[in-house]
Amino acid sequence: MKAVILAAGVGSRLRPITLDRPKCCVTVDSVPILERQLRGYAEAGVDEVHVVAGYLADQVRTLGRAVASDLPGVTVTVHENETYANTDNMYSLSIVREQVGGEPFLLSNGDVACDEAIFSELTSRSDGSAIACNASVYEEEAMKVTVDDDRLVDHIAKDVPRSEAHATSLDVYRFSASCSARLFEAIRRRVEVEGAYDHWTELAIDDVVSRDGHDVEPVDVGDVPWVEVDDLADLLAADRSFASMAPLATKDAVFFDLDGTVYVDDEPVEGVADLVADLRAAGTEVFFLSNNSSKWKTNYAETLTGMGIPADEDEVILSTDAVLDYLDDEGVTSSYVVGTEAMRAAVERADVDPEADDPEVVVVGFDTELTYEKTRRATLAIRDGASFLLAHPDLVCPTGEGLVPDCGSIGALVETAAGREPDRVFGKPNPEMVRTAMATSGLDPDDVAVVGDRIGTDIALAEALGCESVCVLTGDADRASVETASIRPTLVVENVGELRRPGLLVEHDGTQSVPSEASGASGASQ
Repeated sequence: MKAVILAAGVGSRLRPITLDRPKCCVTVDSVPILERQLRGYAEAGVDEVHVVAGYLADQVRTLGRAVASDLPGVTVTVHENETYANTDNMYSLSIVREQVGGEPFLLSNGDVACDEAIFSELTSRSDGSAIACNASVYEEEAMKVTVDDDRLVDHIAKDVPRSEAHATSLDVYRFSASCSARLFEAIRRRVEVEGAYDHWTELAIDDVVSRDGHDVEPVDVGDVPWVEVDDLADLLAADRSFASMAPLATKDAVFFDLDGTVYVDDEPVEGVADLVADLRAAGTEVFFLSNNSSKWKTNYAETLTGMGIPADEDEVILSTDAVLDYLDDEGVTSSYVVGTEAMRAAVERADVDPEADDPEVVVVGFDTELTYEKTRRATLAIRDGASFLLAHPDLVCPTGEGLVPDCGSIGALVETAAGREPDRVFGKPNPEMVRTAMATSGLDPDDVAVVGDRIGTDIALAEALGCESVCVLTGDADRASVETASIRPTLVVENVGELRRPGLLVEHDGTQSVPSEASGASGASQ
Protein backbone atom coordinates (compact mmCIF):
# COMPACT_ATOMS: atom_id res chain seq x y z
CA MET A 1 0.00 0.00 0.00
CA LYS A 2 1.16 3.55 -0.75
CA ALA A 3 0.50 6.80 1.11
CA VAL A 4 0.98 10.48 0.40
CA ILE A 5 1.53 13.17 3.07
CA LEU A 6 1.13 16.80 2.01
CA ALA A 7 3.50 18.92 4.10
CA ALA A 8 4.59 21.93 2.04
CA GLY A 9 2.85 24.80 3.85
CA VAL A 10 4.45 27.64 5.80
CA GLY A 11 2.25 27.30 8.89
CA SER A 12 2.12 31.05 9.46
CA ARG A 13 -0.64 30.82 12.06
CA LEU A 14 1.68 28.80 14.28
CA ARG A 15 4.46 31.39 14.42
CA PRO A 16 6.85 31.92 16.14
CA ILE A 17 7.15 28.13 16.48
CA THR A 18 7.25 27.70 12.70
CA LEU A 19 9.80 30.45 12.09
CA ASP A 20 12.59 27.88 12.18
CA ARG A 21 10.80 24.58 11.51
CA PRO A 22 8.05 23.33 9.18
CA LYS A 23 4.71 22.63 10.80
CA CYS A 24 4.95 18.88 10.19
CA CYS A 25 8.11 18.84 12.33
CA VAL A 26 6.41 20.52 15.31
CA THR A 27 6.07 18.05 18.17
CA VAL A 28 2.98 16.72 19.89
CA ASP A 29 3.79 14.79 23.08
CA SER A 30 7.46 15.22 22.09
CA VAL A 31 6.90 13.41 18.76
CA PRO A 32 6.97 15.38 15.47
CA ILE A 33 3.61 15.28 13.72
CA LEU A 34 5.18 13.83 10.56
CA GLU A 35 6.93 11.10 12.53
CA ARG A 36 3.64 10.19 14.22
CA GLN A 37 2.01 9.79 10.79
CA LEU A 38 4.90 7.82 9.29
CA ARG A 39 4.90 5.38 12.19
CA GLY A 40 1.11 5.17 12.04
CA TYR A 41 1.20 4.31 8.35
CA ALA A 42 3.88 1.69 8.94
CA GLU A 43 1.79 0.09 11.72
CA ALA A 44 -1.15 0.02 9.32
CA GLY A 45 0.82 -1.89 6.69
CA VAL A 46 1.82 0.93 4.34
CA ASP A 47 5.29 0.29 2.91
CA GLU A 48 5.77 3.26 0.55
CA VAL A 49 5.21 6.86 1.68
CA HIS A 50 5.62 9.96 -0.48
CA VAL A 51 5.95 13.25 1.41
CA VAL A 52 5.53 16.52 -0.47
CA ALA A 53 7.56 19.21 1.31
CA GLY A 54 8.10 22.88 0.56
CA TYR A 55 8.84 25.27 3.41
CA LEU A 56 12.16 24.28 5.06
CA ALA A 57 12.13 21.08 2.99
CA ASP A 58 15.58 20.00 4.17
CA GLN A 59 14.26 19.51 7.69
CA VAL A 60 11.45 17.34 6.34
CA ARG A 61 13.97 15.24 4.39
CA THR A 62 16.14 14.81 7.48
CA LEU A 63 13.22 13.75 9.64
CA GLY A 64 11.83 11.43 6.97
CA ARG A 65 15.23 9.78 6.54
CA ALA A 66 15.65 9.34 10.32
CA VAL A 67 12.23 7.77 10.82
CA ALA A 68 12.55 5.52 7.77
CA SER A 69 15.83 4.15 9.12
CA ASP A 70 13.86 2.88 12.11
CA LEU A 71 11.08 1.32 10.00
CA PRO A 72 12.43 -1.73 8.15
CA GLY A 73 10.62 -2.39 4.89
CA VAL A 74 9.17 1.13 4.65
CA THR A 75 10.47 3.63 2.09
CA VAL A 76 9.96 7.36 2.62
CA THR A 77 10.53 9.63 -0.37
CA VAL A 78 10.41 13.42 0.04
CA HIS A 79 9.39 15.45 -3.02
CA GLU A 80 9.64 19.23 -3.12
CA ASN A 81 7.02 21.77 -4.09
CA GLU A 82 9.33 24.68 -4.92
CA THR A 83 6.38 27.05 -5.39
CA TYR A 84 4.84 26.27 -1.99
CA ALA A 85 4.47 29.97 -1.11
CA ASN A 86 2.07 30.56 -4.01
CA THR A 87 0.25 27.23 -4.24
CA ASP A 88 -1.97 25.08 -2.05
CA ASN A 89 -2.15 21.38 -1.39
CA MET A 90 -3.93 20.40 -4.61
CA TYR A 91 -0.84 21.47 -6.52
CA SER A 92 1.35 19.63 -4.00
CA LEU A 93 -0.58 16.43 -4.68
CA SER A 94 -0.17 16.88 -8.42
CA ILE A 95 3.60 16.57 -7.96
CA VAL A 96 3.31 12.85 -7.08
CA ARG A 97 0.99 11.90 -9.94
CA GLU A 98 3.59 9.61 -11.50
CA GLN A 99 4.12 7.81 -8.18
CA VAL A 100 0.49 7.12 -7.19
CA GLY A 101 -1.84 8.24 -10.00
CA GLY A 102 -4.15 5.39 -11.04
CA GLU A 103 -3.02 3.28 -8.07
CA PRO A 104 -4.64 2.73 -4.67
CA PHE A 105 -3.19 5.08 -2.04
CA LEU A 106 -3.90 6.80 1.26
CA LEU A 107 -3.71 10.57 1.67
CA SER A 108 -3.29 12.87 4.66
CA ASN A 109 -2.26 16.43 5.42
CA GLY A 110 1.10 16.74 7.16
CA ASP A 111 -0.26 18.80 10.03
CA VAL A 112 -2.82 16.24 11.23
CA ALA A 113 -1.94 14.58 14.52
CA CYS A 114 -3.98 11.41 14.54
CA ASP A 115 -4.10 7.95 16.03
CA GLU A 116 -2.76 5.01 14.03
CA ALA A 117 -6.20 3.41 14.27
CA ILE A 118 -7.46 5.79 11.58
CA PHE A 119 -4.89 4.49 9.09
CA SER A 120 -5.51 0.89 10.10
CA GLU A 121 -9.26 1.29 9.59
CA LEU A 122 -8.68 2.47 6.01
CA THR A 123 -5.98 -0.07 5.08
CA SER A 124 -8.08 -2.93 6.46
CA ARG A 125 -10.64 -2.34 3.71
CA SER A 126 -10.04 -4.80 0.85
CA ASP A 127 -11.12 -2.36 -1.84
CA GLY A 128 -13.01 0.84 -2.48
CA SER A 129 -12.39 4.44 -1.48
CA ALA A 130 -13.12 6.06 1.85
CA ILE A 131 -13.01 9.28 3.83
CA ALA A 132 -12.21 8.86 7.52
CA CYS A 133 -14.95 10.68 9.44
CA ASN A 134 -16.43 11.33 12.84
CA ALA A 135 -20.23 11.39 12.67
CA SER A 136 -20.67 12.54 16.27
CA VAL A 137 -19.05 16.00 15.94
CA TYR A 138 -19.65 19.05 13.79
CA GLU A 139 -16.69 21.41 13.40
CA GLU A 140 -17.27 24.81 11.80
CA GLU A 141 -13.72 24.96 10.40
CA ALA A 142 -13.62 21.33 9.30
CA MET A 143 -14.46 19.68 6.01
CA LYS A 144 -17.90 18.05 6.20
CA VAL A 145 -19.36 15.33 3.98
CA THR A 146 -22.88 14.62 2.77
CA VAL A 147 -24.10 11.28 1.40
CA ASP A 148 -26.58 10.10 -1.22
CA ASP A 149 -29.24 7.43 -0.98
CA ASP A 150 -26.62 4.72 -1.50
CA ARG A 151 -24.60 6.05 1.47
CA LEU A 152 -21.82 7.20 -0.85
CA VAL A 153 -20.24 10.62 -0.37
CA ASP A 154 -21.72 13.15 -2.78
CA HIS A 155 -20.22 16.39 -1.44
CA ILE A 156 -17.28 17.54 0.69
CA ALA A 157 -16.78 21.16 1.76
CA LYS A 158 -16.35 23.39 4.79
CA ASP A 159 -19.62 25.29 4.34
CA VAL A 160 -21.96 22.32 4.70
CA PRO A 161 -24.64 23.29 7.26
CA ARG A 162 -25.14 21.12 10.33
CA SER A 163 -28.58 20.05 9.13
CA GLU A 164 -27.10 18.50 5.97
CA ALA A 165 -23.77 17.17 7.22
CA HIS A 166 -23.41 13.43 7.56
CA ALA A 167 -20.02 13.61 9.32
CA THR A 168 -16.88 15.65 9.82
CA SER A 169 -13.91 14.64 7.68
CA LEU A 170 -10.64 13.89 9.50
CA ASP A 171 -8.60 14.78 6.40
CA VAL A 172 -7.41 11.19 5.93
CA TYR A 173 -8.48 9.44 2.72
CA ARG A 174 -8.20 6.16 0.85
CA PHE A 175 -8.54 6.02 -2.94
CA SER A 176 -9.06 2.93 -5.05
CA ALA A 177 -7.20 2.64 -8.36
CA SER A 178 -10.18 3.89 -10.37
CA CYS A 179 -10.89 6.73 -7.96
CA SER A 180 -7.18 7.66 -7.93
CA ALA A 181 -7.27 8.01 -11.72
CA ARG A 182 -10.38 10.19 -11.53
CA LEU A 183 -8.87 12.33 -8.78
CA PHE A 184 -5.68 13.09 -10.68
CA GLU A 185 -7.66 13.85 -13.82
CA ALA A 186 -9.72 16.36 -11.82
CA ILE A 187 -6.50 17.85 -10.46
CA ARG A 188 -5.05 18.07 -13.99
CA ARG A 189 -8.10 20.00 -15.20
CA ARG A 190 -7.97 22.35 -12.22
CA VAL A 191 -4.23 23.01 -12.38
CA GLU A 192 -3.24 22.68 -16.04
CA VAL A 193 -6.44 23.81 -17.78
CA GLU A 194 -7.89 26.32 -15.32
CA GLY A 195 -4.53 27.44 -13.83
CA ALA A 196 -5.92 27.01 -10.30
CA TYR A 197 -2.72 26.61 -8.29
CA ASP A 198 -4.09 27.80 -4.95
CA HIS A 199 -6.93 25.33 -4.39
CA TRP A 200 -7.41 22.64 -1.76
CA THR A 201 -7.32 18.96 -2.67
CA GLU A 202 -10.86 18.67 -1.34
CA LEU A 203 -12.12 20.65 -4.35
CA ALA A 204 -10.80 17.93 -6.65
CA ILE A 205 -12.26 15.24 -4.38
CA ASP A 206 -15.57 17.08 -4.55
CA ASP A 207 -15.32 17.01 -8.37
CA VAL A 208 -15.03 13.22 -8.17
CA VAL A 209 -17.79 12.52 -5.64
CA SER A 210 -20.27 14.90 -7.28
CA ARG A 211 -20.34 12.64 -10.37
CA ASP A 212 -21.78 9.13 -10.68
CA GLY A 213 -19.62 6.03 -10.76
CA HIS A 214 -17.30 6.64 -7.82
CA ASP A 215 -16.85 4.39 -4.77
CA VAL A 216 -16.10 6.87 -1.97
CA GLU A 217 -17.73 5.95 1.32
CA PRO A 218 -17.65 7.75 4.67
CA VAL A 219 -16.00 5.58 7.31
CA ASP A 220 -16.87 6.59 10.87
CA VAL A 221 -13.80 5.89 13.00
CA GLY A 222 -15.51 7.14 16.16
CA ASP A 223 -13.80 9.28 18.76
CA VAL A 224 -10.26 8.39 17.72
CA PRO A 225 -7.91 11.23 18.74
CA TRP A 226 -7.38 13.63 15.85
CA VAL A 227 -6.38 17.29 15.64
CA GLU A 228 -5.32 19.31 12.62
CA VAL A 229 -2.75 21.75 13.97
CA ASP A 230 -3.28 25.15 12.40
CA ASP A 231 -2.64 27.48 15.35
CA LEU A 232 -1.56 27.51 18.99
CA ALA A 233 -4.99 26.51 20.28
CA ASP A 234 -4.91 23.46 18.00
CA LEU A 235 -1.40 22.57 19.15
CA LEU A 236 -2.40 22.71 22.80
CA ALA A 237 -5.48 20.61 22.01
CA ALA A 238 -3.19 18.05 20.35
CA ASP A 239 -0.85 18.11 23.35
CA ARG A 240 -3.82 17.22 25.55
CA SER A 241 -5.32 14.65 23.19
CA PHE A 242 -2.10 12.70 22.76
CA ALA A 243 -0.73 13.09 26.29
CA SER A 244 1.21 10.00 27.33
CA MET A 245 1.25 11.16 30.94
CA ALA A 246 -0.61 9.14 33.54
CA PRO A 247 -3.71 10.96 34.89
CA LEU A 248 -2.74 13.16 37.84
CA ALA A 249 -5.22 11.54 40.22
CA THR A 250 -3.36 8.22 39.82
CA LYS A 251 -0.26 9.78 41.39
CA ASP A 252 0.52 9.49 45.09
CA ALA A 253 1.67 13.13 45.17
CA VAL A 254 1.81 16.21 42.95
CA PHE A 255 4.28 19.06 43.49
CA PHE A 256 2.88 22.39 42.29
CA ASP A 257 5.05 25.40 41.68
CA LEU A 258 3.42 28.56 43.06
CA ASP A 259 4.45 31.78 41.29
CA GLY A 260 3.32 31.60 37.66
CA THR A 261 1.55 28.27 38.13
CA VAL A 262 -0.95 28.29 40.99
CA TYR A 263 -1.20 32.07 40.95
CA VAL A 264 0.17 35.12 39.15
CA ASP A 265 0.74 38.25 41.22
CA ASP A 266 -1.40 36.81 44.05
CA GLU A 267 -4.33 36.12 41.70
CA PRO A 268 -5.21 32.41 41.56
CA VAL A 269 -5.27 30.78 38.15
CA GLU A 270 -8.79 29.78 37.15
CA GLY A 271 -9.64 26.21 38.14
CA VAL A 272 -6.68 25.64 40.46
CA ALA A 273 -8.76 25.37 43.66
CA ASP A 274 -11.05 22.77 42.09
CA LEU A 275 -8.07 20.83 40.76
CA VAL A 276 -6.40 20.65 44.18
CA ALA A 277 -9.70 19.61 45.77
CA ASP A 278 -10.16 16.88 43.12
CA LEU A 279 -6.67 15.52 43.74
CA ARG A 280 -7.10 15.45 47.49
CA ALA A 281 -10.47 13.73 47.13
CA ALA A 282 -8.72 11.06 45.04
CA GLY A 283 -6.17 10.51 47.82
CA THR A 284 -3.29 12.33 46.10
CA GLU A 285 -1.04 14.38 48.36
CA VAL A 286 -0.49 17.96 47.22
CA PHE A 287 2.65 19.99 47.92
CA PHE A 288 3.42 23.56 46.94
CA LEU A 289 6.92 24.52 45.83
CA SER A 290 8.49 27.94 45.54
CA ASN A 291 12.02 29.12 44.99
CA ASN A 292 10.80 32.48 46.29
CA SER A 293 12.63 32.91 49.58
CA SER A 294 11.20 36.36 50.35
CA LYS A 295 8.41 34.94 52.55
CA TRP A 296 8.05 32.11 55.04
CA LYS A 297 5.78 29.07 54.90
CA THR A 298 3.10 30.61 57.09
CA ASN A 299 2.73 33.45 54.58
CA TYR A 300 2.28 31.05 51.67
CA ALA A 301 -0.13 28.79 53.60
CA GLU A 302 -2.25 31.81 54.54
CA THR A 303 -2.19 33.13 50.97
CA LEU A 304 -3.26 29.79 49.53
CA THR A 305 -6.02 29.33 52.11
CA GLY A 306 -7.29 32.82 51.31
CA MET A 307 -7.54 31.76 47.65
CA GLY A 308 -9.78 28.84 48.52
CA ILE A 309 -6.93 26.32 48.54
CA PRO A 310 -6.60 25.15 52.17
CA ALA A 311 -2.93 24.57 52.97
CA ASP A 312 -0.74 24.17 56.02
CA GLU A 313 2.97 24.79 56.51
CA ASP A 314 3.92 21.13 56.05
CA GLU A 315 2.58 21.25 52.47
CA VAL A 316 4.71 24.26 51.52
CA ILE A 317 8.30 23.61 50.46
CA LEU A 318 10.64 26.57 49.91
CA SER A 319 14.20 26.90 48.69
CA THR A 320 14.88 28.20 52.21
CA ASP A 321 14.15 24.70 53.56
CA ALA A 322 17.10 23.24 51.68
CA VAL A 323 19.32 26.09 52.90
CA LEU A 324 18.30 25.43 56.52
CA ASP A 325 18.90 21.69 56.11
CA TYR A 326 22.39 22.44 54.80
CA LEU A 327 23.21 24.83 57.65
CA ASP A 328 22.06 22.19 60.15
CA ASP A 329 23.98 19.36 58.43
CA GLU A 330 27.17 21.46 58.37
CA GLY A 331 26.81 22.71 61.95
CA VAL A 332 26.85 26.35 60.87
CA THR A 333 26.05 28.84 63.65
CA SER A 334 26.93 32.20 62.05
CA SER A 335 25.83 33.70 58.73
CA TYR A 336 25.09 36.89 56.91
CA VAL A 337 21.75 36.76 55.08
CA VAL A 338 20.93 38.93 52.10
CA GLY A 339 17.22 38.42 52.41
CA THR A 340 13.95 39.72 53.75
CA GLU A 341 13.08 39.89 57.43
CA ALA A 342 11.02 36.72 56.93
CA MET A 343 14.03 34.81 55.62
CA ARG A 344 16.35 36.15 58.32
CA ALA A 345 13.82 35.15 60.98
CA ALA A 346 13.68 31.62 59.59
CA VAL A 347 17.47 31.35 59.77
CA GLU A 348 17.47 32.70 63.30
CA ARG A 349 14.83 30.16 64.39
CA ALA A 350 17.24 27.49 63.18
CA ASP A 351 19.75 28.78 65.77
CA VAL A 352 21.96 30.45 63.16
CA ASP A 353 22.91 34.11 63.54
CA PRO A 354 21.79 35.91 60.33
CA GLU A 355 23.72 39.13 61.12
CA ALA A 356 27.18 37.88 62.11
CA ASP A 357 30.10 40.28 61.62
CA ASP A 358 32.45 37.41 60.76
CA PRO A 359 30.06 34.85 59.21
CA GLU A 360 30.91 31.31 58.21
CA VAL A 361 28.50 31.58 55.28
CA VAL A 362 26.74 34.25 53.24
CA VAL A 363 23.21 33.35 52.18
CA VAL A 364 21.72 35.28 49.24
CA GLY A 365 17.95 34.99 48.78
CA PHE A 366 15.18 36.79 46.90
CA ASP A 367 15.46 40.04 48.84
CA THR A 368 12.60 42.42 48.06
CA GLU A 369 14.09 44.67 50.79
CA LEU A 370 17.52 44.80 49.16
CA THR A 371 19.91 47.63 50.07
CA TYR A 372 23.40 48.53 48.97
CA GLU A 373 24.63 47.92 52.54
CA LYS A 374 23.54 44.29 52.37
CA THR A 375 25.41 43.63 49.12
CA ARG A 376 28.47 45.48 50.49
CA ARG A 377 28.64 43.35 53.64
CA ALA A 378 27.98 40.14 51.69
CA THR A 379 30.75 40.91 49.20
CA LEU A 380 33.32 41.69 51.88
CA ALA A 381 32.45 38.54 53.85
CA ILE A 382 32.80 36.31 50.78
CA ARG A 383 36.11 37.96 49.86
CA ASP A 384 37.19 37.29 53.44
CA GLY A 385 36.54 33.56 53.08
CA ALA A 386 32.87 32.97 53.92
CA SER A 387 31.06 30.31 51.90
CA PHE A 388 28.68 31.73 49.28
CA LEU A 389 25.23 30.10 49.29
CA LEU A 390 22.53 31.03 46.75
CA ALA A 391 18.98 30.16 47.78
CA HIS A 392 17.90 29.51 44.19
CA PRO A 393 18.96 30.32 40.61
CA ASP A 394 15.83 32.07 39.21
CA LEU A 395 16.89 35.23 37.42
CA VAL A 396 13.39 36.72 37.18
CA CYS A 397 10.08 36.42 39.03
CA PRO A 398 6.74 36.54 37.12
CA THR A 399 4.27 39.21 38.26
CA GLY A 400 1.08 40.63 36.84
CA GLU A 401 3.13 43.56 35.50
CA GLY A 402 5.80 41.35 33.95
CA LEU A 403 9.09 39.74 34.94
CA VAL A 404 11.15 41.35 37.73
CA PRO A 405 14.66 40.60 39.14
CA ASP A 406 14.80 37.50 41.33
CA CYS A 407 17.36 35.74 43.52
CA GLY A 408 19.62 34.72 40.64
CA SER A 409 19.98 38.35 39.55
CA ILE A 410 20.84 39.49 43.08
CA GLY A 411 23.30 36.62 43.35
CA ALA A 412 24.89 37.67 40.05
CA LEU A 413 25.48 41.14 41.49
CA VAL A 414 27.24 39.71 44.54
CA GLU A 415 29.11 37.16 42.41
CA THR A 416 30.45 39.91 40.15
CA ALA A 417 31.53 42.06 43.09
CA ALA A 418 33.03 39.18 45.07
CA GLY A 419 34.75 37.65 42.04
CA ARG A 420 33.51 34.19 43.02
CA GLU A 421 30.68 31.88 41.99
CA PRO A 422 28.32 30.47 44.64
CA ASP A 423 29.64 27.42 46.46
CA ARG A 424 26.14 25.91 46.61
CA VAL A 425 22.90 26.68 44.77
CA PHE A 426 19.68 25.44 46.38
CA GLY A 427 16.04 25.36 45.27
CA LYS A 428 14.69 24.02 42.02
CA PRO A 429 16.00 22.26 39.96
CA ASN A 430 18.08 20.72 42.77
CA PRO A 431 16.19 17.55 43.82
CA GLU A 432 17.34 18.12 47.41
CA MET A 433 14.49 20.62 47.66
CA VAL A 434 11.88 17.82 47.86
CA ARG A 435 14.11 15.19 49.46
CA THR A 436 12.58 15.46 52.94
CA ALA A 437 8.97 15.46 51.73
CA MET A 438 9.50 12.42 49.51
CA ALA A 439 11.32 10.51 52.25
CA THR A 440 8.68 11.37 54.86
CA SER A 441 5.81 10.24 52.61
CA GLY A 442 7.71 7.26 51.20
CA LEU A 443 7.38 8.51 47.63
CA ASP A 444 9.19 7.10 44.60
CA PRO A 445 9.69 9.15 41.40
CA ASP A 446 7.12 7.04 39.54
CA ASP A 447 4.56 8.04 42.17
CA VAL A 448 4.82 11.80 41.70
CA ALA A 449 4.49 14.60 39.15
CA VAL A 450 5.80 18.16 39.06
CA VAL A 451 3.63 20.98 37.67
CA GLY A 452 5.32 24.30 36.90
CA ASP A 453 5.89 27.17 34.49
CA ARG A 454 9.68 27.12 34.10
CA ILE A 455 11.64 24.72 31.92
CA GLY A 456 14.97 25.38 33.63
CA THR A 457 13.72 24.88 37.19
CA ASP A 458 10.36 23.07 37.47
CA ILE A 459 10.72 20.74 34.48
CA ALA A 460 14.45 20.31 35.16
CA LEU A 461 13.56 19.30 38.74
CA ALA A 462 11.24 16.60 37.39
CA GLU A 463 13.97 15.36 35.06
CA ALA A 464 16.46 15.25 37.93
CA LEU A 465 13.95 13.28 40.01
CA GLY A 466 13.03 11.01 37.09
CA CYS A 467 9.30 11.77 37.32
CA GLU A 468 6.62 13.06 34.94
CA SER A 469 6.02 16.77 34.54
CA VAL A 470 3.49 19.33 33.31
CA CYS A 471 4.52 22.71 31.91
CA VAL A 472 1.88 25.45 32.13
CA LEU A 473 2.01 28.61 30.03
CA THR A 474 0.81 31.11 32.65
CA GLY A 475 4.27 32.15 33.78
CA ASP A 476 7.75 32.00 32.34
CA ALA A 477 7.41 29.45 29.54
CA ASP A 478 5.58 29.76 26.23
CA ARG A 479 4.88 26.98 23.72
CA ALA A 480 7.73 28.15 21.46
CA SER A 481 10.29 27.84 24.26
CA VAL A 482 8.95 24.38 25.13
CA GLU A 483 9.36 23.33 21.50
CA THR A 484 13.05 24.25 21.41
CA ALA A 485 14.02 23.23 24.96
CA SER A 486 16.50 20.40 25.50
CA ILE A 487 14.49 19.36 28.55
CA ARG A 488 10.96 18.35 27.58
CA PRO A 489 7.92 18.19 29.87
CA THR A 490 5.68 15.16 29.69
CA LEU A 491 2.67 17.41 29.01
CA VAL A 492 2.05 21.05 28.06
CA VAL A 493 -1.20 22.81 29.02
CA GLU A 494 -2.32 26.41 28.89
CA ASN A 495 -3.02 26.55 32.64
CA VAL A 496 -3.52 24.24 35.63
CA GLY A 497 -7.30 24.37 35.23
CA GLU A 498 -6.88 22.43 31.97
CA LEU A 499 -5.66 19.46 34.00
CA ARG A 500 -9.26 18.76 35.07
CA ARG A 501 -10.10 17.59 31.54
CA PRO A 502 -10.95 13.91 30.92
CA GLY A 503 -7.84 11.78 30.60
CA LEU A 504 -5.61 14.32 32.36
CA LEU A 505 -7.08 14.18 35.87
CA VAL A 506 -8.71 10.77 35.68
CA GLU A 507 -9.14 8.15 32.99
CA HIS A 508 -11.73 8.96 30.31
CA ASP A 509 -14.22 6.56 31.89
CA GLY A 510 -13.87 8.18 35.31
CA THR A 511 -16.84 9.59 37.17
CA GLN A 512 -15.30 12.96 37.96
CA SER A 513 -17.21 15.95 36.54
CA VAL A 514 -14.79 17.73 34.25
CA PRO A 515 -14.99 19.95 31.16
CA SER A 516 -15.24 18.18 27.79
CA GLU A 517 -13.82 18.96 24.36
CA ALA A 518 -14.29 17.80 20.81
CA SER A 519 -12.03 15.11 19.43
CA GLY A 520 -10.34 17.44 17.02
CA ALA A 521 -10.38 20.44 14.75
CA SER A 522 -9.70 20.52 11.07
CA GLY A 523 -9.18 22.55 7.94
CA ALA A 524 -7.27 22.24 4.69
CA SER A 525 -3.55 22.90 4.46
CA GLN A 526 -0.50 22.00 2.45
